[in-house]
Amino acid sequence: MIGPEGHALFRRLLGQRGPFVLTTHINPDGDAIGSMIGLARFLRSRGAAVRMIAQDAAPPNLKFLENADLASEAYEPAQHDAPLAAAERVILLDNSAPDRLGRMEQPLLGVASKTLCIDHHPTRGTPWAENILDRSACATAAMVHELLAEVGWQPDLPAARALYVGIATDTGFFRFNSTNAQGHAIAAQLLQLGVEPARCYQEIYERNSVAYTRLLGRALADLRTTDDGSVVAVRITHAMIDSCGARGVDTSEMTTPLLALDGVWIALLFRELPGRRVKVSLRSKGDTDVHQLALEFGGGGHRNASGIVTDGKLDDVMQEVMRRAAALVAARRGE
Repeated sequence: MIGPEGHALFRRLLGQRGPFVLTTHINPDGDAIGSMIGLARFLRSRGAAVRMIAQDAAPPNLKFLENADLASEAYEPAQHDAPLAAAERVILLDNSAPDRLGRMEQPLLGVASKTLCIDHHPTRGTPWAENILDRSACATAAMVHELLAEVGWQPDLPAARALYVGIATDTGFFRFNSTNAQGHAIAAQLLQLGVEPARCYQEIYERNSVAYTRLLGRALADLRTTDDGSVVAVRITHAMIDSCGARGVDTSEMTTPLLALDGVWIALLFRELPGRRVKVSLRSKGDTDVHQLALEFGGGGHRNASGIVTDGKLDDVMQEVMRRAAALVAARRGE
């Protein structure tokens, strides 16, 4: 639960009329987009001018949450540095770490003195003027809902849908260990406002392209495991992406079938990035804490879902992260 100080910080927003800029981390997910839209609709209901600006716009499977006059904008210095400077308040959602802001890191650090951060991730220290942090929350969208409820605002249907998607996606549709009673209670309230769970799931997870499906098949054909089968990994190379026509395809959910394998505790997805960089998506079951593993490589996230972006050759990074993942599972077993 958010403490009294956090609620007091949020209530101070009620005396401000903007303009506001809402932002979030690179490659925004359902929680990032859902939290921004839910809060933006509240601020607009009070007559405030609001823009949502992040390094990356919403991915295609989350566009259904947006509408013509309230959509996330991909950051361009010439277009967006002036609105950032002119904003009465900048609100950073679902992220407290400057190094997860991409090209917006320096512009946002330049306005840190008027930035409010709302986040549920573990922090490494924040430079922002004010922070509302709650690691016990299942999603930042749950925090936004709590803040809005405390000031007496009932979300309209678009805001309710966005907040539901934030909670549902960050909990793996209520199957991750981060799922808690608060998340279920908020979801029930949002369903009463007209949110359609089946539609949300279909929009997010049942719109795969042929290119994605081919790429998934190529990745699974090269599946790798540790000797005991407790860690499983796949990789995505530039050549695979090109051969499948999968440029721009979101690969984040490719770990889902890996975790379904019997005996697997950690699933890893390695994706080649430009400039000899590698992105690693880490997922786990139970109390196996991949967040600690991600921290070893400069990444972060949650106990059961974390990420890393690191320099190096794909095969070298894959070998080292798999080695550390196997050691993590062994330590969990007391070996």
